[in-house]
Amino acid sequence: MNFIDELKRRNVIKATIAYIVVAWVLLQVLTSVLPNFETPPWVLKTLLFLIAIGLPVWVIFSWVYEITPEGLKKTVKVSKDQSITEATNRRLNIIIIITLIIAIAVSFVNRPMPGTPSKIIVNNELMTDNSIAVIPFKNLSGNIENQYFADGMMDDILNHLSIIRGLEVKSRQSSEKYRESEKSIPQIGDELGVNYLLEGSVQKHKDSIRIIVQLIDAINDNHLWSDKYDFELKNVFTIQSEISKQIAIELNTVISPAGIEEIEKKPTENLEAYNFYLNGRFFWHLRTEKDLNKSIYYFNKAVELDSTYSLAYAGLADSYFIMAFWGWIEKNEGFTNGKEFAQKALTINNNIAEAHATLGGIKTWYEWNWKDAESELKLAISLNPNNATAHQYYAELLDILGRNKEAREQINLALKLNPHSYAMNLVSAICYNNSKDYYKAIEAYKKTIDLANSNNDLILGNKLSIMKCYLNLGRNKDAFELLKDFIPINNHQLLDKIFEDSGIKGVINWYINWILVDKQNKNNNYTIAMFYSFIGDSQNALKYLEYFSEDGQILLPKINNSSDFNAIKTEPRFIAILKKMGLEDYE
Repeated sequence: MNFIDELKRRNVIKATIAYIVVAWVLLQVLTSVLPNFETPPWVLKTLLFLIAIGLPVWVIFSWVYEITPEGLKKTVKVSKDQSITEATNRRLNIIIIITLIIAIAVSFVNRPMPGTPSKIIVNNELMTDNSIAVIPFKNLSGNIENQYFADGMMDDILNHLSIIRGLEVKSRQSSEKYRESEKSIPQIGDELGVNYLLEGSVQKHKDSIRIIVQLIDAINDNHLWSDKYDFELKNVFTIQSEISKQIAIELNTVISPAGIEEIEKKPTENLEAYNFYLNGRFFWHLRTEKDLNKSIYYFNKAVELDSTYSLAYAGLADSYFIMAFWGWIEKNEGFTNGKEFAQKALTINNNIAEAHATLGGIKTWYEWNWKDAESELKLAISLNPNNATAHQYYAELLDILGRNKEAREQINLALKLNPHSYAMNLVSAICYNNSKDYYKAIEAYKKTIDLANSNNDLILGNKLSIMKCYLNLGRNKDAFELLKDFIPINNHQLLDKIFEDSGIKGVINWYINWILVDKQNKNNNYTIAMFYSFIGDSQNALKYLEYFSEDGQILLPKINNSSDFNAIKTEPRFIAILKKMGLEDYE
């Protein structure tokens, strides 16, 4: 009897087929069920591993042992007249047939229906194409002053959707550019990278409100669902949660009990405080110094009326943090107030992702508390994976710490959620630059220039960064041509002559002296230090970097991983600056 015949006699082949079929059905069920319980990805990976290593064990077991009427025995000890392999063979046939029937049924149940998202396994993780953007709601109130309310409805529904696991929600900032857009639905969906769009309109008269919403398949431009809600202001939170839950149903997305609880939670019982909060967020989204001051005013009015309004405290934290970061308010005052209000918000409700993200940003740029900053930012992301700002802040922290690969992963997630953000595209360019991927950095800086909205200071800053990339690539002629944009003189013949005689180092040296003589202010210390580092003047580079350090600039931590100072990173004076920030052990 040959080996194949013996395998058949011992039912090894049938047993192996049965194992594979049963394992396949089990995996189909697990990949459908586990995500509904928000099970971590490692659980599925572990089960896959156990099933895989179980196969050879099962094959060996089938060869070595046989089931007899007296129980389990080694095959070599079972005589042919005692063997019941034929009966076992029939049982295995039945198991295989029944399992195949179950497999067909499971495949039919899991088959994507028209208009619903498909689910696939990628790298052993469940992935879904559930992606949605909320287009700015139209204000049909006939009163432009009610625009804040329409925007507030959009914001609150978007925030509810962000809580739902398995649903990728684009940020408000990316959707904002399509306000009153003439572009087609498929065009908007393609540019935002989403499969679904939610449109809406709001009409408010005193305390009576009408909201009309419609969910659209952005790929095929099909209306999947729409509804009209007429209600009193006192029921606004109930309507928002109903709309969010209905969208989840339409997209075949399961909301966990914790998610339902969060969606149905009323942020305040005081409707006047809610109105003030909506006004605060309206001006916060405009992000100018004047508008952020207005947002602080309205958020303060909200907490005066409801001292337990956690979202209003989180709004105050966001406003103070941004103003302090951009130098629109004294640094210590801004960051201290931001931290105080973030902590106040979290004391009331510890599940506010925005407040944890703001705390992470403050601990990064102001406190230099790297460990706690990472804990806060990871918590913010776990609470709301759709919070693009949390991913951005975490990318900034990881970039500072020199964890380039992780920084790239986080900023890619931020850009996926908010592809049209100036700040996030800038962080992406910086991460490419610090990873020495200069060609990608140049392309990213060019995109950032396109998003600068004709702000000349931002445009020049990004051109300076592109010039640094050219220097690192040895493209000195390109760097020289770009440097001319920073020198407001009518006749560039002098610079051409310097470049011809002394090369790019000569031009940079002339430019440094021009800055020192004509443009003296502490904001130039970083640029001067950077240029001295490029031309190999380590002592002057360190001197101006120390000036920059003494100025108390909040961007100081970025020097740790910046490619601007590759030439001086081993200098004791450079390491001493890092030591002040607790960064000397990070490379």
